[in-house]
Amino acid sequence: MHHPDEIVKVLHGVQGTAHELLSLLHTALQVGRLSRAAQIVQRLSELFTPQTTEMVHAHTAYLEASLKALALHGRGEQAERALDGMQRWFEIEIKKRGVRLDARILVVMIRASIKALTGPKRDRTIKRYLDLAQEKGRDVYEEVIESQEYDDAEFTILGRLSYEHSRPQEVLEGEALVVKEEPLPIQRQDTLRMDDVPAVLPTALRGEGLTGVKRALEDFSQTPLLPADASAEQKREHALMRQQMMEESSVEVAMDRWRKADEQLRKIGIHTSMQSKPISALMRQWYQSLLPALEQELAECKKLLSNPGRSDHDRYHYGPYLELLPLDKIAANTILHTMTKIAAKDRSSDRWTLEVKLTVLTMGLARAIEQECSVDSSKQKSLRRKRNKRFNSKASIHAKDGSKNSDQSNLLSSLSWPLEAKVKFGAMLATKLIETAQLPVTRLHPRTGENITQAQPAFLHRFKWEKGKKTGMLSPNPALVEKLESEPVGSLIAKRMPMIVEPQPWTGWNKGGYMHYSNSILRLPFGDRSAKEYFMAAHDKGDTTQIYAGLTALGDVPWLINHDVFKVQLEAWNSGEAVANIAPLHPQLDVPPEPEPSADPAPRRKWLEEVREVENKRIGLHSERCFQNFQMEIARTMLNETLYFPHNMDFRGRAYPIPPYLNHMGADNVRGLLTFGRGKRLGATGLRWLKIHLATVAGHDKASLSERIEFTTAHLDDIYDSVRNPLGGRRWWLQAEDAWQTLAACFELTAALDSPDPENFISRLPVQQDGTCNGLQHYAALGGDKIGAAQVNLEPGDRPADVYTAVAEAVRTDVHKDALAGNVIAKKLDGHITRKCVKQPVMTNVYGVTWFGAKEQVRKQMEVIFPDVRKFDEVNYANMSQYIATKIFKSLGTMFGGAQAIQHWLGQCADRISTSLTPDQIQELSADPKQVKRNSKATKGRPKKEVVVKLGESGSAEADRVQQRAAKPMFKSTVVWTTPLRLPVVQPYRSEGRREVKTSLQGMTLQEPRTWHPVSKRKQLQAFPPNFIHSLDATHMLLSALKCKEQGMTFASVHDSFWTHACDVDRMGVALRDSFVEMHSDNIVGRLREEFQTRYKGYMYLATVLAKSKVGNKITDLRKELKLKAADELAMEAKRTKLLNSEDAEERSQGQAMRTPGSILEAEGDESAFAVPAEIAEHQLGIIPDTADIHSNEDEAEVREVTAEAQEGIVGGSVLGTNTEATDDAVTGSAKEKSPAVGKSGKPKKVYPRRLFVWMPVTFPDVPPKGEFDVRKIRESNYFFH
Repeated sequence: MHHPDEIVKVLHGVQGTAHELLSLLHTALQVGRLSRAAQIVQRLSELFTPQTTEMVHAHTAYLEASLKALALHGRGEQAERALDGMQRWFEIEIKKRGVRLDARILVVMIRASIKALTGPKRDRTIKRYLDLAQEKGRDVYEEVIESQEYDDAEFTILGRLSYEHSRPQEVLEGEALVVKEEPLPIQRQDTLRMDDVPAVLPTALRGEGLTGVKRALEDFSQTPLLPADASAEQKREHALMRQQMMEESSVEVAMDRWRKADEQLRKIGIHTSMQSKPISALMRQWYQSLLPALEQELAECKKLLSNPGRSDHDRYHYGPYLELLPLDKIAANTILHTMTKIAAKDRSSDRWTLEVKLTVLTMGLARAIEQECSVDSSKQKSLRRKRNKRFNSKASIHAKDGSKNSDQSNLLSSLSWPLEAKVKFGAMLATKLIETAQLPVTRLHPRTGENITQAQPAFLHRFKWEKGKKTGMLSPNPALVEKLESEPVGSLIAKRMPMIVEPQPWTGWNKGGYMHYSNSILRLPFGDRSAKEYFMAAHDKGDTTQIYAGLTALGDVPWLINHDVFKVQLEAWNSGEAVANIAPLHPQLDVPPEPEPSADPAPRRKWLEEVREVENKRIGLHSERCFQNFQMEIARTMLNETLYFPHNMDFRGRAYPIPPYLNHMGADNVRGLLTFGRGKRLGATGLRWLKIHLATVAGHDKASLSERIEFTTAHLDDIYDSVRNPLGGRRWWLQAEDAWQTLAACFELTAALDSPDPENFISRLPVQQDGTCNGLQHYAALGGDKIGAAQVNLEPGDRPADVYTAVAEAVRTDVHKDALAGNVIAKKLDGHITRKCVKQPVMTNVYGVTWFGAKEQVRKQMEVIFPDVRKFDEVNYANMSQYIATKIFKSLGTMFGGAQAIQHWLGQCADRISTSLTPDQIQELSADPKQVKRNSKATKGRPKKEVVVKLGESGSAEADRVQQRAAKPMFKSTVVWTTPLRLPVVQPYRSEGRREVKTSLQGMTLQEPRTWHPVSKRKQLQAFPPNFIHSLDATHMLLSALKCKEQGMTFASVHDSFWTHACDVDRMGVALRDSFVEMHSDNIVGRLREEFQTRYKGYMYLATVLAKSKVGNKITDLRKELKLKAADELAMEAKRTKLLNSEDAEERSQGQAMRTPGSILEAEGDESAFAVPAEIAEHQLGIIPDTADIHSNEDEAEVREVTAEAQEGIVGGSVLGTNTEATDDAVTGSAKEKSPAVGKSGKPKKVYPRRLFVWMPVTFPDVPPKGEFDVRKIRESNYFFH
């Protein structure tokens, strides 16, 4: 059977996996190489069964290209010959082979018949295809006769014939025909004269950035809005035109800018030989040199492709792709992308990178061209749709939504260029640029002292050693670096601006969002294909409907820039001062004085560290201001626009806006700038919620709702002062936690209070309802923790509970008791424990932070509270942070016992899945019981070859380690689950494979994770519990969005903060609670167990058993008695499992009588016999691992661990970003029974107990019993979200 990822060769340069061949097919068809395409389709027919979507799509694409070629001939003998070829293909390759006929194939054949034939012969041919359509059913028939692919002439002919063939369906009396109209864009009424709005004070940037933003928005901002009396249709067409302008590549703009710069210099007498030539003019010169080189390369490619030889030249691989786009676009893209990479700066150091790895550059170049091809194709399709638009009322009414063809559409959208072709194409472009791009360099002659100018290469290809490996780099000429430091380079960032028309609704993998630039619905790591395949399978089954609807609802929300807040922000920005979270233009940071010279180096080291810290802070503020500069420029340009933020998701289902620079998930300054595009009356309750919201964003969110209203009422004078004189008055709003959002609330509240009737005041301000540590809310509901539920506001209460305060209070109480008992650490800490000390460890514990990571988080707070503590003090940062982290974990374990059990259960499941073999692997490995096979390294992209690894006898520690290491590369099963919204979540953590591709420039080694690569056990285990909770959080948000949409409410979210109009807060609260109760009333964990049992049925996993346990001793004795080898055990366990599952009673008896290590463990093993993987122990809620010595006062260097600081990034940082092995000898290997090893501190190192490994059928533990908490009680909780 063909492996889906196996490389298949068709011709020279035409090779790849089955899906990569589909991509190559489209490339061949796009450039008109039909014979090459025919060979690919015929090869695909050997790889796919005739009924598959892939084969239907391949034949449809081939026939559509043939139709395009036929249309060039007009009617006549040539056209009839072309039609004969199409008909032979239809009869032999499609009908005879049993390929599934769908409407698109029949439409193509009908159109070809109309174009090539006339008279009765044409009519007979068309009626035959109509007969075939009728045989396929009414839906297919209607799709064929109502397709929008026909032009007006074709539709007229077909209309007559179809009427004769089958009378059209009559409309029943009284049945209304409704045509769904496209939503009209909202055009803002309260526009500002842009001439009256001051410019945004620019921040000095180097390289790409602000200049690129301005240029990207320049043409857009110069296209004015239509007058208010313009028709709705005119306004929509105008908005679509401006949106297209926003999305279109700035390549054409860049080329025009280069040309103008060069012409301007020539007018004033500056020629290309002068070094003072600016970068824009230099890039024009490079473009003029690169274009002829690409034209010559294209000619060579066409020559080779037309007369293929025996040698496998790189041109066979990239030649067809060079034909896809006009060469001027390819040349411009090559220069722009290379300069963007070269001009990048390291974020941490704010220094130029000055070089780029060739693997990164070549893949980036190819991806940039691939995206341009996608956009070009999208534009052509859009033009065809407009050209073929029907004015026939029946066709307009009955036109199908293309659901029958959606499978092919989604298949096409999922295709991408093959990796090898991308690398070779990118390498060719880089080579041509290196060969052609030059710049004039002027240097002083060492002897004559004269200035000599000569042309030198602008880019250099060199090698350097990195971590012991030779790496190819592209470096700019030093003279080019000097120019980069003084001149900014524009960039291609216009593609990701907010939209000004409603985004396209999501209907497929990359069908939704922007009008022309496609985005995939999931954000996946490079090379990860599994999640995409699972998603496409879910789409084919119709399981993604709610996902599409939820994301579409989020993107359909219109937004406006708050003019009042923007004016204040602009004034604050242009002052250059630090106002709220706006970074200062010139930060005043005190540099400590340099110490006097002395023999003791310590003072100078400390001074250097302090200077470095000041400089880092300065760099950080500069970077922050640069990014805020982008946001201010975009906001100014779009002051009079209605904005939309299309959304997509990460692999767990968490939704994010696609535009990165300006969106409602931004920092306080951006959130304060945005209001809803549609306003609503405040009504009876809206004014109350406006007051509550103002107190909440001001930082008074821990108070009860009535106390918040009192807070706002008490500060009305301050609120009015903030509105009348925001920057020159008392500046009360600047004391708020979220200052800009507070100012926005001040403007809204005062406007409502000053209106004649506040209930009829039209409010646009988003009012927030925030969850309380959402991860813990889900855990408390899953585990039924009554105490924990009360701490996260699932239980009704008079005022909001605060889990951080509760934990801090518990820690304070314990510390005080210990201090009274004489504990020196407790005495130091007594009275100093704050809510801030515990907040981050509590918040991130649910998302997988380790005990050691929590200790680091606490340590940072200790450094603030006790700045004078020294490293070697009796009470130091190390033992204080250990002590407090221990107390925090103890408190969490008490509050969330059920959640702790659920988290442990999730870890056990992930452990079994990530150390399991599939039924196919078991059958293959059991075929020869004398040996175990494992994969060697992959070569040339093919699945790894099988090599033999012989194992020694079981029963010894060495044999156990050998067995485990031999099995490790075979573990390829990743954790997969389905959310309540039917989204399949696939954890992408694998040990990355490497693939070497030879190019004309150099050999390149690429990381390309594939399904045959082993999983990373550590990442799979540590990431599963937090990822599972994230997926539930995402499900609740989308369910809430759908409920609000159904009830006519505006809904926006920032993960666990949900926004709506003030008048709808109460209704949204009901929707949030109903969604949560609906979700958790189902047995989520029980259903997960059932899904795992079904998905991993027939798998076997390598269970870890403590060797010194009772059952471990029995297993060891059996292995010695039977002299078992590891491979024998796998075969025996597979045979025993097969017999036990047999329907034959005698065979079941044989299985029950077999004595194997697995049967002993199954019969006598209990929870205590299994070794808990360290990957689980380190990440359990409130669990302190056995390896932690809470009384230790050791040097913190021995225990310090780097952890991710971002709240959302515990998994994304520490798990995704760490290159860990699936197993580790320090954790899973057995301890040598010798004298204990000694660590750096002179203390004995931890000794790990010896462990045994036993093959067992994959089963999953029973779900932990649930606590007493009734999730329905949250309907009575005023503070569930508040």
